[in-house]
Formats: sequence, C-alpha cells, structure tokens
Amino acid sequence: MYSQKKLMLACILVIIFTAIAVAHSHSHSHDDSPAYKYSKNANEQYKTKEEKITEPNYDLYMRALGSTVFISLVPFFILFFIPIDGTIEKQPLLKVLLSFASGGLLGDAFLHLIPHALVPNNGEGGHSHSHSHANPDEAHGPHDISVGLGVLGGIITFLVVEKTVRLFSGEHGHSHGNDKKKSDEKNKKGKGKEKKEDIKIAGYLNLAADFTHNFTDGLAIGASYIAGNNIGFITTVTILLHEIPHEIGDFAILVQSGCSRRKAMFLQLLTAFGAVSGTLLSIYLQGSNESLVSSLILPFTAGGFIYIATVSVIPELLENSHKLYQSIKEILALLAGVYMMVIIAQYE
Repeated sequence: MYSQKKLMLACILVIIFTAIAVAHSHSHSHDDSPAYKYSKNANEQYKTKEEKITEPNYDLYMRALGSTVFISLVPFFILFFIPIDGTIEKQPLLKVLLSFASGGLLGDAFLHLIPHALVPNNGEGGHSHSHSHANPDEAHGPHDISVGLGVLGGIITFLVVEKTVRLFSGEHGHSHGNDKKKSDEKNKKGKGKEKKEDIKIAGYLNLAADFTHNFTDGLAIGASYIAGNNIGFITTVTILLHEIPHEIGDFAILVQSGCSRRKAMFLQLLTAFGAVSGTLLSIYLQGSNESLVSSLILPFTAGGFIYIATVSVIPELLENSHKLYQSIKEILALLAGVYMMVIIAQYE
C-alpha cells in the first residue's frame, strides 16, 4: 500500500514537471529552436542579397565612366601637338590630314560599323559589337536589308540636312573646275565667305556623326564592364586605339571648315558627351537592349561617315591638286587611314 502511494506521488510529480517543461519550451520555441534560427538567418541573408541586387552598382558606374573619360581626354590632349591651322602655309599638311581623315572614315564605316551591325551580338562579354561566329544562314535575310537601309538612311539624312542648310543660307555648294572664279576670290569677298560657310556645314555634320559614333562606343564600354573588369579594360584599350586617329581626322575636318584650333578642340571635346550618355544607358539597361540600340545606330553612323568622306572631304582633296608629290602624299595618307582601321578591326 505504501509502495502504491509512493508510485502515485512519483507519477504526479512527473506529470507536473512535464507540464511545466512543455509550457516553458512552448513559450520559447519560436525564439530558441535551431530551425527557427536558421530559417531566420537564411531569410535575412536572402533579403540582404536581394537588396544588393536592387541597389545601383556605383562602383560599376565609376569604372565604366572613368574609362569613358580617359578615352575622351587622351585624344584631346594629343590635338595640342597637331601643327595645323587655317593659314595658307599649313594647307599642304592640312590636306594630308584630311586624306587621312577620309581614309579613317571610310575604313571605320566599311570595316568597323557595318560588319558589327551585320553580326548579331552574342550576349557575351567584350566589345558590344563583338564578333560572334553566327550561322551563315542567319547572317543573310531581312537583317542584311535592315543594315543596308540604315546605311542608306544615314546618307540620305545627311544629304537632306545639308541641302536644307544650303536653302536657308543661300549657299551654292562646292564649285569644282571653276578655277577662274577661284582666282578672283580675293576681289569677290562674298564668294569667299560663301565657300567658307559651305565647308562649315560638312564640319558640323561630321560632329553629329562623331557624336553618334561615340554613343555606340559608350554602349560598348558599359556592356563590357558589366561582363567583367578584364573585358572592360581590353575594350577600353581597343576603343582608345580606334579613337586617336579618328579624332585627329575629325580635328582636321573642323579646321578645314573654318574653325580655329581652340574652337575645333572644344567642339571635339563636346562629342565626348555622346560616349558618356551611351555608357550610362548601357549600364542602366544592363545590356538588355544595348545590342538593339547599337544595331540601329551603327548603320546610320556608317552612312554619315560615307557621306562626309565622299561628298565633303574627298572633293576638297580634288581641288587645286596640281602637284604630283602632294597628290602622292594625300593618297598614301588615305591608305594609311584605311590601314589603321584594318589593324584595329583585326585585333578587336
């Protein structure tokens, strides 16, 4: 009997302590259980990671914009050492640089802009118009037509703009084969002024084309830094090597247009805003629509370059080309401009 009482008492005590323990554990189950802790930590890590993804990557912006500014400033400082101006004494050297500019424009259009517009972006890193070995069957068809139409659209647009400016300003264009009138330019100041203003149109058209070209370069830099720092550095060096001869040629075109050295350099520096805006847009879009934008702009810019080289620059080289040695130097300079673009295209 005594043993039964002890057993009942022990059972009651066990039940009491068990109830207390269960109640205590239930009150702290949400705070102390390992499952809760781990799930809470996992949720916090996920939220932190999600916040990092949604936050702007300012470091990426700084690296890409730093490269863009570097590419824009290096050619600008090189222009200080180009010994040309609008004087008669510097005309032979200026025409050599104009020949180099026309070769660079044509080489840039046919070896850089049009090929990159024809080849679709493969979405990998590198230059935004990077070469991708696409299926040959895919390289033909409507995409070829759209690129060709873009090139023609650029040529026609630049023609319409120049003719519109001529109509409103009363200009009559280039006068080739009229040496008698040119010999009387000093006596006919109106004709001389008209000729000067006529060339200025070509200079500002070239600035517009250069702005759009720099915009596509900015798209390339932004997309390359999204792919990785190493790819961004390689793209920066490639575009820099491409921009130096291109900017020198543009500078010569502006000087021939009647701009002073200082004004020509300032206008060249303004085109850098195209590269900056392209870089910002590329990073903002994270490369999603960058290839579409560049595929529309590249052919149009190529058409503009072809128009400027063939309609504005080369006719200037044909005027007063009576010296054999000077003509040889101009042709060699034109071939050098093309060859520079060939070398750059091989290593892009």
